[in-house]
Amino acid sequence: MQRLLAVTGLALALTAGLARAEEPSQALFAAARLACAYSQGMNAVFTPQGRVSLKPPLDPNTPGLTIAIVDRAKNRAVLEEDDLETPGVLMATPSSLSVMARYPDGGVTVVTVYPVHSGASDNFLMVSSRHGVGNEPQMSQRYGFCRPGVETPPPPPPPPPAPKGHS
Repeated sequence: MQRLLAVTGLALALTAGLARAEEPSQALFAAARLACAYSQGMNAVFTPQGRVSLKPPLDPNTPGLTIAIVDRAKNRAVLEEDDLETPGVLMATPSSLSVMARYPDGGVTVVTVYPVHSGASDNFLMVSSRHGVGNEPQMSQRYGFCRPGVETPPPPPPPPPAPKGHS
């Protein structure tokens, strides 16, 4: 009997551990929006001689981005950065959720969010890589955190028109 209780206790502990391990991925893959913030990063540019020059680290206070999952069945998402909304392709695997977006200038950004919590928080680990174009190709890689975002409620309906009285 003691052996049965020990095996049952071990099975319950393993099941609880697996459930906790699955919780981050369930929350990540169920989210309709992810609000992301950068904690650090680096910019790089090619020199005229073809070398890569690293610029000073990015300011960690750089505004972040939001990932809006538009249509999971069609793998569509939108990267929202300030007032810029860029459609992208959603790619989800058991190990990550990524969005790849191409900007009108030809630049590309890939954002990958991992179903791994940062320490004791409920923030997911995130990396964003941008490959910009222009006179000189520019690259940046930023690291940070994402958390499920709250959908913005629609604005309230306008009040009904006031009844017109007779004067």
